[in-house]
Amino acid sequence: MIEIEVFDPVFRFLGGHFHQDIESPEDALNEYLNEASQKLKERDLIVLTEFLNSDYSEEDKNEFIEGAADGIYFPDDDITPLKWLKQVTEQIRKHLKTT
Repeated sequence: MIEIEVFDPVFRFLGGHFHQDIESPEDALNEYLNEASQKLKERDLIVLTEFLNSDYSEEDKNEFIEGAADGIYFPDDDITPLKWLKQVTEQIRKHLKTT
């Protein structure tokens, strides 16, 4: 199990943008991409990439993401939390290249 303190910036990113009060994960991500500062997006990209590349197991990462992003439902037969976060991270990366 991953302790929150280890990846506190990742926890804050997920919990701050993908909480229970969002309309949809897509809307939350679009809002973040359009309203967050360039510097914040660059910092978030670094910490998210470090998290994704960390030595924690895939199961631990999935549990961490699911717990932090409590506004997103991850059904068993759909995308895993880890795959979802990889997609989000890639969207941030692409957004930064175009701005």
